[in-house]
Amino acid sequence: MRAYLIALLCAAVLVAFDILSAPALIMEADGRREVLAAQIRDEVPLTVRFIHSVQKTPVEEFLTVRADGHFHLAGTRYQSHGVGLPFLAEEGAFRREGDYFILDMERDYPALSLRTGAGTDLRIEAAGREIPLYERYPAGTRIDLRVAPLYRAFF
Repeated sequence: MRAYLIALLCAAVLVAFDILSAPALIMEADGRREVLAAQIRDEVPLTVRFIHSVQKTPVEEFLTVRADGHFHLAGTRYQSHGVGLPFLAEEGAFRREGDYFILDMERDYPALSLRTGAGTDLRIEAAGREIPLYERYPAGTRIDLRVAPLYRAFF
């Protein structure tokens, strides 16, 4: 009976270690951390939505979060050309669909930092959950997204 309990305890420790050491998408802002997606085994979709500060039109950026810690920007979707919006052919495959401009691209980033702004309605969607960052944090708040072992969200 004692050997059975020891084996059961060892199994529980191994499972806990596997869960806590798996890559997770963690958001940090104002000194608080939140797990957006636990146990990234392959890729997790991440969408950043905001109102462009100059053009005053909606912008969407489509990314995937990879278990190796990188953020892969696959494309953007927006409604107007202008300052701060990509439009050059060398930036990716550019096309128009109805009222939207689509730019397919292949860019990797080791980390992702966002900042709330007045009137930008910054929000993210990760792991099927939309988070209105502009409602949670005052304008000017830096929001860092990173991939780290799950235990980093607590320590």
